[in-house]
Amino acid sequence: MGIREHISAISVATLLITGLITGEASGGAHGGARASDIDALPIRTGDWSAAEIARGREQLIRAFDAGWIRFIAARKDQAVLAQEPPTHPGAARDYIVRLADCLPQPDIAPWPEKPVGMFKDILATGVIRQLVQGVPETPANTSWYFSSISRQYQAGVIAEIEKHYGVRLRVESVVVPPGRLPITSILNDGKVDFVSQLNATGGNSQGMRRRTSRRFSCTMTASSQFIHIPAKSALVDEIANLDDLMARPEVRICAGPLTTQTARAYLPEHTIRTRFVDDLTGCDAAVRKGQLDIIINPLHDLRIAEIAGYVAVPTSLVAGTPLWVAAEGIACPPDDDPKTEDACVEIDAP
Repeated sequence: MGIREHISAISVATLLITGLITGEASGGAHGGARASDIDALPIRTGDWSAAEIARGREQLIRAFDAGWIRFIAARKDQAVLAQEPPTHPGAARDYIVRLADCLPQPDIAPWPEKPVGMFKDILATGVIRQLVQGVPETPANTSWYFSSISRQYQAGVIAEIEKHYGVRLRVESVVVPPGRLPITSILNDGKVDFVSQLNATGGNSQGMRRRTSRRFSCTMTASSQFIHIPAKSALVDEIANLDDLMARPEVRICAGPLTTQTARAYLPEHTIRTRFVDDLTGCDAAVRKGQLDIIINPLHDLRIAEIAGYVAVPTSLVAGTPLWVAAEGIACPPDDDPKTEDACVEIDAP
């Protein structure tokens, strides 16, 4: 379980020196940073009752939501999109979807009063720890076109929290490598305070729907999925929507990390190959070699990634990413098999 020690300014400084965590705030991907030593991380804990633990977690989520709602009410998100991605400023407006699950109405999104538990501790210590994934930040990765947006959105939310509570928060990053990982276990063990915009709300982790195994905030970034067909392929005239693709299980698909779960869920009969790193260039190469037939990812036009020769077909599927906080009543007992993720289950909540 690691070192059961209350996180403090001293412990954070120690972790920074030893390289167990990094000092740069990042939402979503974390530009190629080396993975943290999760087992050696301290656990945020305190002399809190079960009710205070639950209330503190809920207060953190409500603070995230209050900050996000004020951020979008001021239209600061649109200012971000106008500059993204760096290679094609403003193109993000065409692939970032505004999912209106939290309307820009600050009057009905009050800040949590009388902080307790982990939320009170975060405000008192001035340190909040997030989980991010060490995906290389290059234009060859689909995540590159989203991660800068996620970072700026998250920084805006943190700034709103700082302003309201009169604190300065240092966001520390715990980095995990690319691929499927026991993120719910890490979160529930108290190794991190929240998970960045790393997982889509509709997906699953460790055998459970994330919507039931964790708390989650407003959707901050959302995107659709697009089918990219080589312009010279006969499939251009045969696949005009997702239903057409579902009816053609012989079509082989290349997907990146922001697509693979959705594609596998909707297209279980298809061959789907996932590239977690350099998915854009890797998928393009596989299609051009005839190893796979099409690409699916959240970009509306591959020319944004300097990849030409494809026709984009919208699927009308939209996935969104929130911030994640631990929930009560969830256990992920170890199965002693390092090759598998420990399955999480629901237990009686305290």
